[in-house]
Amino acid sequence: MTDALLASVRYVVKNPETAPNEKGYILHYAAPTGFPQNNFSIEPYPDIKMRNLRTANIRYEDHGLKIAAIDSSHMRPSDFDDDDWIEKVYLPEIHRSICKTLGAKEVTVFDWMLRKRARSFPQRNVGEENEGESQPSLSAHIDYTTAELDSRLDQYFGRDREKVTSRRYQVINIWKPLSGPCRDFPMAYLDPESVNPQEDLYTVDEVFPTVANEVFQVHHNHNHKWYYVPDQLDSEITIFQAYDSEKGQELAVPHCSFDLGERGSGIPRQSIEVRAFVFY
Repeated sequence: MTDALLASVRYVVKNPETAPNEKGYILHYAAPTGFPQNNFSIEPYPDIKMRNLRTANIRYEDHGLKIAAIDSSHMRPSDFDDDDWIEKVYLPEIHRSICKTLGAKEVTVFDWMLRKRARSFPQRNVGEENEGESQPSLSAHIDYTTAELDSRLDQYFGRDREKVTSRRYQVINIWKPLSGPCRDFPMAYLDPESVNPQEDLYTVDEVFPTVANEVFQVHHNHNHKWYYVPDQLDSEITIFQAYDSEKGQELAVPHCSFDLGERGSGIPRQSIEVRAFVFY
């Protein structure tokens, strides 16, 4: 595939009727009659340049983004349907790869998710294969605000919070296709050095029936520099940062999936993402 290509990226657009001091929100359940499901929209912006991360020669320490190897020789896509197998086999392999790649002393996984694209995605035809599974995320976003991560520390570590945060730590995402080369809705990563946090990041509450998570959606900016991993293999993981205890969210990497269009091929994408605290 080419070294760079043009693609569509979906960014947040604030509803002009929303009051300036009204926080962004989206309800992940049926809204009450007459109540808006959300107060913003997600719109595609065409002709966004996607650069090849393999040849970009950028450092994790400066850009929060890195490709690493993982031993997947004993892993089949069907294995990932077994939660116990993920816990016993895949996550320890992730632990080994992260420690080797980043020089981490400990890795604490707090979340993981499988995504299996339905063939009709972004529409969903009722009854089709993978219709009910988590689908690729199309809008440019960061999974957590600093305030959200602060609450997660209490949630995950409780009384041990002060102890575990006495050393440097990062919050990272680890993404991998279940089979490769991945040519169907691959991931795109926005270089945080090209982001203006004050202008580009829009705070949104994702509201579920019993909890609300605070995230950043991303506004379009012509200065943005996007990267992707052409033909990513199942033996490759992409590591991208969400937070650093010494730098805050200076190197937090906005991300989303995107459609390769006619350049895409292969079976509908299946992938796994892992979220973890990394301690040094």
